[in-house]
Amino acid sequence: MFHNLKTFFQRLIPNLDEETWRSFLDLQQIKHYKKGTIISHEGRTNNIVSFIEKGAVMVYNHIEDKRCIYNFFFENEYTGDYESFLTRQPAQYGIETIEDCTLFQLHYNGLQLMYDKHPIFERAGRLIAEAQFLRLTSRNASLLAEKPEERYLNLISAKPQVIQRVPQYHIASYLGITPEALSRIRKRIR
Repeated sequence: MFHNLKTFFQRLIPNLDEETWRSFLDLQQIKHYKKGTIISHEGRTNNIVSFIEKGAVMVYNHIEDKRCIYNFFFENEYTGDYESFLTRQPAQYGIETIEDCTLFQLHYNGLQLMYDKHPIFERAGRLIAEAQFLRLTSRNASLLAEKPEERYLNLISAKPQVIQRVPQYHIASYLGITPEALSRIRKRIR
């Protein structure tokens, strides 16, 4: 059951030994969520990071009572409000399932324990944090410099599954446009 998770970490830590891996597995909680479940709330401290074994989630926040989609995550990706997780401050983002999901969840205290007992996991933590930083800077640059059509093409290039698995109105929100504008973009591209 943990094959995808182990493969993920073996790419980050090629010399991952079995004892360290078992210690890490002991800290995982397997959770199953139905579509539409909020797994992390805005305004509450986020205590978990989740590896998506099966399903899809979206990260969002509310601006003036409007839900704004920040990103989508699918199988073999980690998700969580990482800023809240690290700073222990209330989360700026919520996370909701957009499909039924199976997640491997790690509590903040468990991660700190892994860092203390198995320093090699600090490398994995650093690499995951770097990937999160690069994702954030790329998203910000996209919103500032690209037209919606470019953002759409980049999204479907990076995450082609989004077309079949994410409702169009969520994709439109992610792009910062209306669903009608997204329909026009999709017609032009066809």
